[in-house]
Amino acid sequence: MASARHVLEKLRSSDGRIRIKTLSGVSVVIAVIALLVGVLPAMADHGTSAVTPQVVNYGGGPGACSVTIEGRLPSAARNEIHVNNPTPGTHQLVGSDGTQITLVVDGPTTNRVFDFDVVTPGFVVYDVIVNGGPKSNHYDYDRGPGPVTADEDLHAPRKNVNSLHNLSHINICYDVPGVVLFACDTPLPLTEEEGLFRVAEATIFGNSVVEECNNKRAEFFIDNDGDPPSVTLAFEGDGSEIIAGRLDITKDFGDPGLFVDLEYDGPGTFVPVQWCNVRDKADGDGNEFDDVLGTVLYPTLDGVVDGADPAISCKVYEKEDATGIQYTVVYFELEDPQWR
Repeated sequence: MASARHVLEKLRSSDGRIRIKTLSGVSVVIAVIALLVGVLPAMADHGTSAVTPQVVNYGGGPGACSVTIEGRLPSAARNEIHVNNPTPGTHQLVGSDGTQITLVVDGPTTNRVFDFDVVTPGFVVYDVIVNGGPKSNHYDYDRGPGPVTADEDLHAPRKNVNSLHNLSHINICYDVPGVVLFACDTPLPLTEEEGLFRVAEATIFGNSVVEECNNKRAEFFIDNDGDPPSVTLAFEGDGSEIIAGRLDITKDFGDPGLFVDLEYDGPGTFVPVQWCNVRDKADGDGNEFDDVLGTVLYPTLDGVVDGADPAISCKVYEKEDATGIQYTVVYFELEDPQWR
């Protein structure tokens, strides 16, 4: 992940504005037959698995999790273990980073199922792609119950009502918790039932530096146990591109007498988030902030702090109430923002 200070030179050459891109009775009979032929475990599309698989047009082989290879998922996870022609029994899989996952394969060739269990603490599975025949089953935990450490009864796509395709390839996409995959103009929310930070919702979009913002991978998480509590949004990369976006943050202080200004990780230290400067819109830019700035203004980072480098996070809206709730909307242009 790139350090925020790496993008300051980029910001100096930017006009600090956001440039928005426009985006535009039979079942009973079947059950009886299944019992007779002994294939009932394969009848349910997901068996006891946590999610129902979706058939995808991927014919097997490594790289199914990639965000850079055309035709892949992509997955939010940055790591992958690929198994070719898995055989029955218990297998100890080891990723290139040393992460260990136990794989247990069971059943006859035409109805083979498997379980997995992440052995290494601190890692979770985001997606599993199971190939058999010309296509694959995609188990999408990220969009379902959330990343998991274990699941059971996974299998290849169905060949017919009584059998599955032979199990050919398994791709397990895993990472640390909190990794997300952004798409342009699509909000990604985090919520916590207790602690200082209750909601953090991030949206990214193209600007004068980054025209394409789909498939941007980042670690996005709330750390209410930290000292102090914080929200981190660390994009994958080396600082060579700047990400423009919006973050809506709700903090629960419990008492309005405890309010403090939101801070962000500036160049080397945390500093208070200042109010953005605003300008008249030109060419319809700045639509992401219509609900907080009106229809004729857009925010700019330029000159937020007099005589200093352009800020990399500034606020366009803030509301505090008598119950101790502070709601803030910020604009950012950088790769590794963190707020507290």
